[in-house]
Amino acid sequence: MEKGSKEVKNRNDLPIEIKKIGLRLKGIRKQLGFSNSDKFANHFELDRAQYGKYETGSQDLRMSSLINILNKIGVSLSDFFNEEYDSIT
Repeated sequence: MEKGSKEVKNRNDLPIEIKKIGLRLKGIRKQLGFSNSDKFANHFELDRAQYGKYETGSQDLRMSSLINILNKIGVSLSDFFNEEYDSIT
């Protein structure tokens, strides 16, 4: 890869933890009573397309983005990364 060029990762190259985070976000969304990610993102003023990619685990998620989402929905990091997170396979 040339110096200065960015490597583009496809969804299969992302670590399993990214997919687990997406599944945890999806679970919380459903617990909050939202049947789809579009309505959820609109309600919490999140970028709809970006949030959908996070939920499916198809895009890398920066820690600052995760914290922003959790702050908007009122979930702490410790509550997010709890035993429910640990049980996701």
